[in-house]
This record gives sequence, C-alpha cells and structure tokens, in this order.
Amino acid sequence: MSKSHKGSFHESVVSISNNDDIFLSAQEFPFKTSLSLSPLIAYWENKERTDPNCNAARVRELADLLRGTPELTGTIEDVSLIEKYVDTVDILMEDIFPSALWEHELMAAVVPFHFRSFYATPKLDELQLLDGGSHTQKLNMDPKTLLFRLTLSAYTLILEKFYNANFSIDEPFIFTVRDKFTGLPRHYKLIIDLKFMEVKAKGEIRKLSPREINFLINRYNDLDLWMMKLPPESFEFTGFAIYDFTEVTNEETLSSLRFDLLKRDSVNTQEGFLNLQQKLRILFGLPGIRLGFASCPTLQEFDTSYARKIWNGLVLTQDCDLILKDLQNSIYEPVLQRGNTIVVEDLEVFSNPSRIEQKLLEQGIRNLIIAPLQYDGHTIGLMELASPIPGELNALATIRLKELLPLFALAINRSLEELRNSIQSIIKEKYTAIHPVVEWRFTQAAVNLLEKMERNASSEIEPIIFRDIYPLYGASDIRGSATERNKAIQGDLLDQLVLAKEVILAVKDSLPLSILDELVYKIDTFSQNIVSELGSGDEVLVLDFLRADIEPLFDHFMKKHPAAQPAIQAYRDAINNPYRVVYNKRRAYEESLFMINETISTFLDREEEKAQRLFPHYFEKYRTDGLEYNIYIGASLLNKGGFEPIYLKNMRLWQLMLTCEIARRIHKLRANLKLPLEITQLILIHSDPISIRFRLDEKKFDVDGANNVRYEIVKKRIDKATLRGSEERLTQPGKIAIVYSQQKDVAEYQRYIDFLQSEGYIHRQVEHLEVEELPGVPGLKALRVSVNFKEELRHNIDAGDELLSIASSASLN
Repeated sequence: MSKSHKGSFHESVVSISNNDDIFLSAQEFPFKTSLSLSPLIAYWENKERTDPNCNAARVRELADLLRGTPELTGTIEDVSLIEKYVDTVDILMEDIFPSALWEHELMAAVVPFHFRSFYATPKLDELQLLDGGSHTQKLNMDPKTLLFRLTLSAYTLILEKFYNANFSIDEPFIFTVRDKFTGLPRHYKLIIDLKFMEVKAKGEIRKLSPREINFLINRYNDLDLWMMKLPPESFEFTGFAIYDFTEVTNEETLSSLRFDLLKRDSVNTQEGFLNLQQKLRILFGLPGIRLGFASCPTLQEFDTSYARKIWNGLVLTQDCDLILKDLQNSIYEPVLQRGNTIVVEDLEVFSNPSRIEQKLLEQGIRNLIIAPLQYDGHTIGLMELASPIPGELNALATIRLKELLPLFALAINRSLEELRNSIQSIIKEKYTAIHPVVEWRFTQAAVNLLEKMERNASSEIEPIIFRDIYPLYGASDIRGSATERNKAIQGDLLDQLVLAKEVILAVKDSLPLSILDELVYKIDTFSQNIVSELGSGDEVLVLDFLRADIEPLFDHFMKKHPAAQPAIQAYRDAINNPYRVVYNKRRAYEESLFMINETISTFLDREEEKAQRLFPHYFEKYRTDGLEYNIYIGASLLNKGGFEPIYLKNMRLWQLMLTCEIARRIHKLRANLKLPLEITQLILIHSDPISIRFRLDEKKFDVDGANNVRYEIVKKRIDKATLRGSEERLTQPGKIAIVYSQQKDVAEYQRYIDFLQSEGYIHRQVEHLEVEELPGVPGLKALRVSVNFKEELRHNIDAGDELLSIASSASLN
C-alpha cells in the first residue's frame, strides 16, 4: 500500500487478486487508527534539524500556528474540525498541496487506512474518486479482498518498523469512475505517501525470531495466523496519509486489451467482440465508434466459408453476400491487396461509391479507418474503426491504432490456427494426410461438418468424390527381389552354420564327446538342406538350433579348451548386431534396395514438385520392393481454374521422360551397389476419365463406380504379366513397358516415343506386344522401348535442364 523503505533483514513482494485463497476472520479493519496533524509538525521540525536549506522561520511559524489551535493538536476525533479551521489547515497544507498545482492535481489527505478524505483538491472532489459511492465498486474489488489488502498493508509497516523486515505489496489500487461527458470509464492509479503517518506499539512488542518472520511472510495469505502472532490491539496508527491519483486510462485499457486479446474467444464470440469494442471506445475517448474485423487467410480463400468463420466486420459479416470481386475499386482493395491503411474522413463526399461503400452509408457510417492485420509478413485480415461523425477519426488516430494492430493480428491468427486445428482434427480423424492440391475440398467438407455440429445437425461427413479426372500410373520394380532376398538369407545362414561348425571342430579333439559328433552331423544336414532349397520355416529352425544347442556351450568350451577362443570370438563378432544373426548378405541386399528406392523417390519428388508448378495435380507414391505412383489430373481437383487437354498430353510426355531418367540413374547407381540389383519399369495408359472417391475406412482414394474398377484391377495384376504365348515377362531390365487397351493410345504415345528418340533417351526399335490374358482383364497390349544408357544426351537434367522445359518444347497439339 505504501512506498516502502528497504529493511536489512528480509525483502519480499507479493501480488494479490480476487482469486487468491485468503484467510481473514475480521469483519472490519482490526487496528485502531486516529487522525492527527502532529506528524506534520514533527516532519517539519525534523526537516529544520536535518535540511540546511529548510526555512526554519517558516517551520516555527507552522508549529506555532498549530499549537495556537489546541483542537487541532493531538488526536482529532471529529473530522468536521478540519472544516472549522480550514484557513489554518490551508496554511499547514500549502507546502504539501502547492497552490500552483491546486486546481489540476488529484490529491487528498485521508484518515489512515480509510478512504475518507478530510482535505482534497477541487478536481478530486469533482471526480468523486473517494466520495459518492462504494469504494469496492470503484476498485473492482470485493469487500473481503479490500479489507485483507488494508490489513496486510498495516502489517508490512509493523514488520518494517519493529522487525526491520521489508515486505511490500506490488498491486496498486486502480479506481474506476465514469466520465460525466462521455459516460465511458476512466481509470486512476493511487499512490500513497505515508510520511505523515506513524505506527505505535502499545506496551512491549512481542519478539519474533527471523525464522518466525519468514514463516509469516511465506503465509501472507493467512492473516488469522498473523493476528495470533502480532495481535492488532498491540499497535495503533495515527496521523494521515496523502493520496495522489494519476490517470492511467490509456495504460490500463491497453493492458486490458492485451489480456483480452490473449484469451481464446476474444475475437470469435459476440461477448468478446463487444468487450473489445467498448475498450477501444475508452481508449479513443469516443463512445460512438464501432469496431469491425475480418480474417483473410489468403485472397484465394476469400469467397470460402472457411475464410468467413472469423468475419465480424462492418460489411464483411459471416452471412453477407459480398465476394472478392466486390472489393475492386472500393476502399478495401488497397488494404488487402497492398497492405495500406486507409482513412476516410467522410464517405458522403464519394462521387461514385462502390457497392461496399453504399452498404457502409446505409449503416450510417461516414468516417472510418481500415487497417491491414499482418502476421509473419502476410496480410491475414483487416481491422475497422468507424464513426457516424465525419472527421471524428483522423490520421492522428492511426498512431494509437498502430500499437494495437499487432495484438489484433495475433488474436486473429490464433483464431485461424484454432479453426485450422479443428479442421485438421476432422481431416485426420476422418481422412489422413491430404495432398495440398485437394486439401481445399477436405477443408470445405470439414468446415461444413463444423457448421452442422454447431447447429446440432447430423454429424456425418460428406463424401469426397472427384469426377472426370485422368489417371497416370507408373511402377519401378526390383527384378527378382524375392529371389535375391532368399539368396541373401540362405547365404547368411550357411555362413553362420560354418562358423558354428568351426567352434565344434576346435574342441572336438580335446573333448571326446559323442554329442559333438551329433552336433556336427546336424549342422551339415541343415547346410545341405539350405543349399538345395530354402524352405519357409528353415530360417527359424536353424536359428533355434544354434541359439538352443550351440551358443550356450561357448562359455564351457572357453573354460575347458581355451584354444577354441578364436573360433568362438569369430562367431560372436559375426552376430554382433541387433538381430543376433549373421547379417552380411542381407545387409548388402537391404542397403542396395534402399539406395535404389531412395534414388527413385528423391528424383521423383524433385521433378514432381516442379510439375505441380506447371499444372496442379494429385500425386501419391507407395514403396514396396520398388516404387509405384498414381497421378490424377483434371478440372474437378481444382478449387478454381480450368483444364485443357494440352496439360494431360504434357503430363504423359513428362512421365515417359521421367521414367527414362529413372532408368538411367539406376543404371549408373548399380556400380556403387553392394548387390547389383536391376529394376523394371511400367507405365499404364487409361484414356477415358474416371471418378475417384476417398474411402474413409482405408484412408485413401480409390476408383469410384463399376465402370472404373477394371483400371484398378489392371494396376494390381499387370506387374507379373507375360507376353502372349510365351513365358517371357512383359517388364524387363533396361526397358519400359507401356500398357494400353485402346488403339487410339498408340498413335499418341508413338509421337512421344519419336520425340524421345530424337532427344536420345531411347533406342529406335519399338516392340509392339500382346499381353497374356489376365484374370478378368482381356485384350491388353503394350509398347516396349529400350532406354539408351549412353553417357551423353543433348540435355543434362542434373546440370539444370528441366524435364518440363524439354517436354514443353515438343509439339503436342
């Protein structure tokens, strides 16, 4: 409560609010207080002794004046005596209340720990900060908390004077009263000067050890405990306090605005919005101004229900019929397009108002400021302040507005993030990770579901279907991957059995045990079986045998025959890995497989990202022993924008070039592989548009409709296809198989092949093949071309040439 002076024993500061759990049984202030002017005389007499610049004659004059009025000396029981001797009090107080500041200052002298003034400046009386109503209402504090604050403040003075302990409260008193002209709240901070107040002990004070004082300070909220240790009847406060008020309306309002804007529902609820509007009225001192704001994540989303979820503007409201086109040539266009702040002094002077400006005038708005809300360098919305009075808001108001804009931008961004999170939560629950091209459609469905849930309507999510889109499918497969994996397992098992046999042979001569012969026989039997053919359960049988029958003997062999140590150590070194098996050939296979897949995947991602810039499309890939991918392209995938056949043709040519580049890269990579695996490549052509539906149960897209099922069947079965009347596989290393079912596709792809031959990607020979009939899929045919693995090409992709540029240079019409 007071300006505290540091003590040498202890220093502690606390803050108290209405939410604190406080303990105080007293119903009124427990200490005796009395009004006295004697400390004023004592102050001046002390100043006469200690301050060489003090006017000693003046001090003696004041003391004589007070002593000449006996009723003002000692304790003043009747405050009305101050009014009776006001001329004398005026003289006594004129150094504390300087006459030059008398008309402007907000000061008062009050009874200790009370809010009754006995002497105050005219302006303070006019505002009725201390009179004319409940103090608890003006302080926005309940009576119990106020009593607690005053009582604890009294104890801080007792600790400081009698126990040399500095303990203060860092929570100022803020009085709020309404302006008699505007009716708006104004805030005043109270600073209390206690130099004219004394605390006296009645009798001998109780001694407290440092530990006891710490105990009390750490339990500052339990004043019942303090009153037991330091009974209030043992102390008395006399004199008076000087109350000095400073207006802090702007500071308090800004602080309150910051706090409100950090709340979760500050900008997306009606209550929060009205609260913010009221505080802006207080800050600007204008009771009639109106607030508005609207989010705008991106201009492309302006017309979507997603963007309008946080629209509480003057004309940009959630149910308005305005679209982005309406902003053209309006006062809002430079705000959202260029990030400018606009000040309109009077809308009625506009000779040719736009539709938006007409709507503002219809609401009685004449004067307004529109400012962009920017976050991370992007405009995410706008803020409006409007008035019916022309010129009431001017360029000077934008100066104050500047410090608020980042706060509103932060609140809008947080609300957008919460909306995005709600949408993403639905998407993740109902769907899965979504490709950016079609995210708009999933967002739209999620927003629609949120709106249904808000209306307590059916919470079923709508189906996601894209119609009339063209599919492209490609696959890069490891030739003979299952065989190579079995060979690797077979080789590692044989190596481990050999190492185990070496251990048995190392001890067999010195330990003539028949069981050792039996172990050697079993090892040889396993080896012979594995060499001839690796069965599905052989790996488990061999490892169980080694771990149960061989490895437990090692410690015994080391004790009985130390010469076996090198063979045992060799075995242990060979299985020193997380799998506890010999893992050399399998590691070579897996590392080679990983390098091939990583090379294909990285190159495919890089080029596909560039292709997105040419024309947005849906892309997904799957890793198996190789890599497969789907591409979907068409108008329905896009939120806005048209589709032309030229984009499909360009994508098909790009896919063929991409496949050639993948083949060339893996061919070069083979020299660096521990196991020189080979890849085969396939492209499936499907000329007719299809529909795809997102399957909620599988969390992925699938073809929709019976007519499109055949395409999906072909994709799943074509990789194992053979040529008609032959055992030869359709897919071969170094070649690309282009599978089709309609003759019209041949002419189109023959043009692409001619172009790639001219670019040096493929050899001249083109095979025209018929595919052996697949179950449920008759009549498939294929073109097969051989990739040119020469080092030199006319174009160098790694040196910066672009596949898309090369593809675009071809005549596709």
